[in-house]
Amino acid sequence: MSEPTTIRDALEAAVPQDDEALAPVAEVAPEPVVETPVEAVAEAAKAVEANIAEEPVAEKPAKGGRKRAADGKFEKAESVQQADTPVDSTPAITPGPKSEPPKEKAPASWRPDVREHWAALPVEVRAEVARREAEVQRTLQETAEARRFTEQLQNVIRPYEMFIKAENSNPLQAIDNLMATAARLRTGTAPELATMVAGIVKQFGVGRFGNAFIQQLDSALAGEVPPVDAQATQVQQMLQQQLAPVQQFMSQFQQQQMAQQQAAQQQAVNEVQQFLSKAEFGEDVREEMADIMELSQRRGREVSLQDAYRQACLVNPKVRSVLEARAKAKGAAQLTGAAQKAKAAAVSVSGGPALAAPPSTGADVRSAIEAALASYER
Repeated sequence: MSEPTTIRDALEAAVPQDDEALAPVAEVAPEPVVETPVEAVAEAAKAVEANIAEEPVAEKPAKGGRKRAADGKFEKAESVQQADTPVDSTPAITPGPKSEPPKEKAPASWRPDVREHWAALPVEVRAEVARREAEVQRTLQETAEARRFTEQLQNVIRPYEMFIKAENSNPLQAIDNLMATAARLRTGTAPELATMVAGIVKQFGVGRFGNAFIQQLDSALAGEVPPVDAQATQVQQMLQQQLAPVQQFMSQFQQQQMAQQQAAQQQAVNEVQQFLSKAEFGEDVREEMADIMELSQRRGREVSLQDAYRQACLVNPKVRSVLEARAKAKGAAQLTGAAQKAKAAAVSVSGGPALAAPPSTGADVRSAIEAALASYER
């Protein structure tokens, strides 16, 4: 490979450098200066650039990250940025205003002394407790119908528990046996029904009343009915016709009274529920309030909900302890504030007398120090 030709070599090759051209020219007739054609210089420059392009030269990035094109010129800033910078198609998300998390209240099912620590809990813990309480309330609402049915079923079975236990059974088994018997009575054949009724008569009739029960059953099946007095029946019908308006009036009056009582009870229930929902310790002292109002009603005295609530808070030991702690804290805060105001208004008085300026007895430093020590000892 030939040595690279520099721009200087190309220019020297293009410009004649012989001695004749450099020799002095006679002044008689100055000859015209021969100018180097521009085409020759351009061709020499292209040859130099071609030689330079053949060698692998590491390109240095230009200032600002711009690159050179094939013709040696810098690329435009816009094209470089479009080629190098990846285009982000994700739309910019503008953050909205931060909303403060809702302030949860302490669950009403907590004890009053425990609810006092609600504000000290972290926000995450309070949010989790509120979420769990909401789930519990939702579950209770969804299962309210099932719990109501279970309670009604227990009320129906309770009077007959002694018979169920005597047969070494349970309520579910007893219900299943009764429903199976009812189904057989409705769908069984004649021989099956005859056998079942005979068994019932022997077990619950003859077994309890003896053979006399068979005669009574035969009379009932034969349709023997005691004779009825026609005259007594006619008198009874006349009395019923005469008393019909009075009975209708009494029935309407009783219905009106019942409607008024129900309306008054519903209004009282609504007022109590509204008051308890606003009172801080309403759910904690509702039983105490009921006792106080019932006792006052028996004694012929009227007590308002606010008075009953105040008395109930004093009767309930847990609520009373919370109120006493708050009162102590409030009194301590008031005493602290009064003490701070008194301290700020007080005037500080020093106990020692003011020191007089030492008399200047001399102009030197020693005399000044001695005078200062003497005034300090006094």
